[in-house]
Amino acid sequence: MGALGSELARRFVAGHELTVWDLNNHAAAPLAQAGARVASSAAELARQSDVILLCLPRSADVRELVFGSGGLADGLSPGQLVIDQTSGVPKETAETATRLAARGVAMMDAAVSASPHVVAQGATTLMAAAPDDVYERALPVLRAITEKIHRCGTRVGDGQAMKIVNNAMNAACRLGTLEVVAMGRKAGLSLAAMTSTLNAGGGRNQTTEKMLPAIARGEASTNFALALMLKDVNQAAALGMEQRVPMPITGMVRSLLQIGLNTLGPQAKLEDMVGLTEAMAATRFVDSLMEAAPGADAADALLTIDAAVAALGRLVTYECVAAGSRHGLALPDMARILRGTSGWSHESREVLAQLNAGAKVSKEQFAPMTASLTTAAELGLRVGAPMPISCAVRSVAESAYHGTAIQFFGD
Repeated sequence: MGALGSELARRFVAGHELTVWDLNNHAAAPLAQAGARVASSAAELARQSDVILLCLPRSADVRELVFGSGGLADGLSPGQLVIDQTSGVPKETAETATRLAARGVAMMDAAVSASPHVVAQGATTLMAAAPDDVYERALPVLRAITEKIHRCGTRVGDGQAMKIVNNAMNAACRLGTLEVVAMGRKAGLSLAAMTSTLNAGGGRNQTTEKMLPAIARGEASTNFALALMLKDVNQAAALGMEQRVPMPITGMVRSLLQIGLNTLGPQAKLEDMVGLTEAMAATRFVDSLMEAAPGADAADALLTIDAAVAALGRLVTYECVAAGSRHGLALPDMARILRGTSGWSHESREVLAQLNAGAKVSKEQFAPMTASLTTAAELGLRVGAPMPISCAVRSVAESAYHGTAIQFFGD
């Protein structure tokens, strides 16, 4: 009954008999006040329910909740349905589903792509996977949460795999955009000018549309825990290793998130990466004393920044889609679903549409990309801004252009 789980549960208060349980007794109190029953244990909740929805930090927690002492399994009986909404590990979720199936209990996953306040509005996106009969049975339950339900296949865990791909793309665009914009600030460009240029160009993504304007207003754009974002990107890196897909951009993003958590502490929020990015570049995103009068080369610098962020969006899409595809996610499903989730970018939408239409990736398309990325890197060197994600993007683009990574993109 955390920030996300409590809002998911509230969707059922009005139209269903709802029972809730949490290790922390106080977490269930607001739901009790709203009319829910509070079970004394996970096993009791299982005995009182036809359908059980789980939303925990990680798959290891799900396994302990289900099979641990006093867990759900002690109260489950044949014919019940378990829906896992955890941003978990697909392989571990599938293993849990197999163990429950031996008891006659069906299980599926329905990963959540939204912040808690979006869930409260009924506007979240669910990425679900289940056999046909289980999916049809679960639909009325899922529709109590949202009408935006995307089926990602019949294999339990594939909804979580789709969420992993989305989260890696989201994290890369978020941190990569911030570091490029920090470089631009140090070069004297205004946040407003860069935001406007990015949102009108190929660099547009959720960070340019939501986070940068929020920074300009002095507001937070998310309340998400940094440790949970790191967990999500760790899962993406693990998926790449499991599928033998190189993910250098995701790996660099993972490293920066780990540095952030180690530096800022376990209670840090994802939003705190804004301040860390400023500190690493020795600049401020909003500081009137730093605003430079438009110079003759300002227009060129803005185009360079847009091109660098666009290249990031394109190349992280290639590597994340490669990992998802190797895992077994269908390309049409990825093209359909990822265009509207938090990992979207202008370039990801183009890439997914092109790949889904059967377009091939040729090394010639990387020539202008490498030129723009080199210009951005040179600007970063000149002003003293670290750009680790952009450097990883440039390395991938250079390798692709010179023919050493074409097979990866071709896959």
